[in-house]
Amino acid sequence: MKNLPQIIFFLLIIAGAGFAGVWVGQTALMPKQSDVVPRNSKGIHALLHEELHISTQQEKDIEGVEKEYNRLKSLYQVQMKAANMELAQAIQMGGYEAPEIEPIVHKIHGAMGSLQALSLKHLADMQKILTEDQNIKLREMVVEQLQHNAGE
Repeated sequence: MKNLPQIIFFLLIIAGAGFAGVWVGQTALMPKQSDVVPRNSKGIHALLHEELHISTQQEKDIEGVEKEYNRLKSLYQVQMKAANMELAQAIQMGGYEAPEIEPIVHKIHGAMGSLQALSLKHLADMQKILTEDQNIKLREMVVEQLQHNAGE
């Protein structure tokens, strides 16, 4: 028992190193939420006005496109939320490898893919409204944002 102080000291060093590792991982290595959201915190409409300098008529035309986009976007978001709740229930009832997990995951991914395709269609619809220079700038902003979200 005369080695007890040394053992306790050794355990404290190990625990301290573990906590330091977790802290470094969380502060230096994990992406911040702000790193995966659009850089312009004012929203897409402010971005359109500030960066693309859209006209009043373009704004009116874009509003029409926005209505259908927002309706379908909400639908896909509701589908993802419902499937995530389904997934939570399936995990709770049967564990991580329950047979019903895989189809639920495919349902989530299907809604996510549909939302991504909808977003691209929305950009293509906007492309018809914008000038050539505005389209070039919009494409650059979209590519930059996607690269930023991917950590590039």
